[in-house]
Amino acid sequence: MPQEVRSEQRRNRDRRLGWRRAAGRWRAVACLAGSVLVGLILSSIGCTDSAAPPPPKQSSLKLEELLAQPSDSGGDARASSGVDSEIRLRTMVDTGIDFHHQSGNSEERPFPAANGSGVAAFDYDLDGHADLFFANGTNFPVDLGNRQHVDALYRNRSQWQFQNVSTVTGVDHAGYSAGVTVGDYNHDGFPDLYVTCYGENRLYENQGDGSFIERAALAGVNDPNWGTSAVWFDLNNDGLLDLYVGNYGIWSLETNKFCHGHREEIRIFCSPTSVDPAPDFLFLNRGDGTFEDISAASQVTRRMSRTQGVLAADFNGDGWVDLYLGNDMHANSLFLNRQDGTFVDETDVSGVGYSSDGKTQAGMGVAAADINHNLDLEIFVTNYMSENNNLYQQRSPGRYGDQSNSQGLAADSLSWVGWGTAFVDLNLDRWADLIVTNGHTDDNKPNQPYAQPAFVWQNNQGRFSKISSASGDYLAGAHVGRGLAVVDLDNDGRPDLAFAHLGFPPAVVRNETPTEQPWVLELEGVAANRDAVGATVTIKSSQGTTIHHRLGGGSYLSHNDSRLWIPYESGGVEATIRWQDGQTSTVELSGLPRGQLLVLRQAP
Repeated sequence: MPQEVRSEQRRNRDRRLGWRRAAGRWRAVACLAGSVLVGLILSSIGCTDSAAPPPPKQSSLKLEELLAQPSDSGGDARASSGVDSEIRLRTMVDTGIDFHHQSGNSEERPFPAANGSGVAAFDYDLDGHADLFFANGTNFPVDLGNRQHVDALYRNRSQWQFQNVSTVTGVDHAGYSAGVTVGDYNHDGFPDLYVTCYGENRLYENQGDGSFIERAALAGVNDPNWGTSAVWFDLNNDGLLDLYVGNYGIWSLETNKFCHGHREEIRIFCSPTSVDPAPDFLFLNRGDGTFEDISAASQVTRRMSRTQGVLAADFNGDGWVDLYLGNDMHANSLFLNRQDGTFVDETDVSGVGYSSDGKTQAGMGVAAADINHNLDLEIFVTNYMSENNNLYQQRSPGRYGDQSNSQGLAADSLSWVGWGTAFVDLNLDRWADLIVTNGHTDDNKPNQPYAQPAFVWQNNQGRFSKISSASGDYLAGAHVGRGLAVVDLDNDGRPDLAFAHLGFPPAVVRNETPTEQPWVLELEGVAANRDAVGATVTIKSSQGTTIHHRLGGGSYLSHNDSRLWIPYESGGVEATIRWQDGQTSTVELSGLPRGQLLVLRQAP
């Protein structure tokens, strides 16, 4: 089996390396020069997996049972049962994904075991099907020689079938892994993998033959702290991906404190404030396979925090990628790029650091999108129970306000502990919907359920409504949620969902919402970074103007599919790509095929 996998992946590598001559065999390619579409090769691959998947199994944990329970959160768990929606989500079973997350929890309540691990969606072998990587935990103290619990990579064989290729690919790390991010840091066309850990982080360089080589120490990015979320992005617009690594705190099993709950003899996880924050790291890509630590020089370490979520985007529209951090019991951080290798801390003046009443919260997952078609990025942050999740909307350039209450997002989040999150247009109606996965840290607190429901809020032209659990069995169940990745796993043009659970198997959820097929775009930089992180796609049609951002990072400890799904509209639909280096390209989408991958490559 491993030899068969390697042989097929070598063939995929060869196809990729020769794609200029034979791209038509596997995907559509558009070469862009200025405002003119100068070449298009149509593909016969990338169509929907047509076989009907097996029916879902019923969950043993029901949402109505949770909603009937009293809550100690200060919120009302029964605040909203949700509205009916055309959105349809179905948990897939018998997929071949046999992963089971090891939380590392024990009677000693080791702190990292509360926070869990993430999931990454990316096509590691370039066969046109998105694969899934699940970071795993282990018991404390960490024993790197104990290979009972390892990270896992599952190759998508299509038809909702996956194959465990962790060992043959060389990514089966046995430590405590937390976050994951994907990017082509050496600009060779193959996606590389960075995994944060409690202990030294891992950098897996994709060899293009179905295998990876671990190079973190050689590259100088083997940060030995307690890592959380990380992100690849180009901080200086030189076309190379740099790396931001978030760290949580300074903790060891030897110094782990005893904290008790409702009874003195019952041990629970201690408060985040019991852990001193550890500094984050920013690594500059030298272009020779190594990185320079510019954390202090860039000024991002002036504000110390327990980092949980990391998002890279051009928040102020100046063509330079900025950073937003979700921080645990510290103000969330907004660092704007000064265009000289340094960042300015705009946290306090921007309004995105605190709750509406000026308090710090347990920031965890982060997401961003233009939710109301005003062409500005809004920011969303998930928090702990009794703290509502935050939606920061721009009131004026660079100045935000928390609009979670007016948007109907606050009350329904008070009873739950939020983690992974994403803005994603599930019904492809041009308006980004919102999803949050929830789950408690402690399994021994009365009136505070450990397994909790995930929620979807449908965007109704800039206003959100929570949809009912009738939209899918995953929403009707309860889970110990942590990571979340948005990904089209069956190439039908509808974004699906992959959930990482703390101490439980993950879930892959198929989007079966009735929709028109969209245009599916993948941006490929040439002078700009190859992953096109920081680029934007502005869509103009008779229905108005919308903007899509190629973000870096987001969610919680996880990595989303890099493709963009542009909803179908009749009539003329024009897409203008602004690459991170400032170059623009314009494409008329209405003349291009829908439902298959269109790679838009920047002109040299």
